[in-house]
Amino acid sequence: MILKLLGAEIGISTANSFSNTANLVRIINTGAAGSANIAYSNGTVYANVTIGNTESVIVEKGLTDLIQGTSTMKAVPVAYRY
Repeated sequence: MILKLLGAEIGISTANSFSNTANLVRIINTGAAGSANIAYSNGTVYANVTIGNTESVIVEKGLTDLIQGTSTMKAVPVAYRY
């Protein structure tokens, strides 16, 4: 898989929408297993995923949806192609 980075990687200990421009976000966890939450723009969580140490995932979200994780998680907006 080839990833096209669409912005800078940032910590997600505070909820972030990635400026309402990202549908796909790569999340990596560099600490103990923890949960990343996906929420509507009003803060209501509608999904979550546990991410293990050194594991990364790509999640799809709505443009205005928020992602929040532990202090050891970072995320970057991406596009992909096969």
